[in-house]
Amino acid sequence: MTLHLVVTKPFLGFVRGDIIADAAKISQILASDYKKSVARVGSPVALKG
Repeated sequence: MTLHLVVTKPFLGFVRGDIIADAAKISQILASDYKKSVARVGSPVALKG
């Protein structure tokens, strides 16, 4: 299963509904206060963007 983030509150140019799939960005966001602005979503298939 692949972890993605879905933006729930806008921040740093991301808008609600954006999907973040880059592992480095995910790590940075989850280590910051912006973690409150996303929801973790597991996906059995990698998303193509």
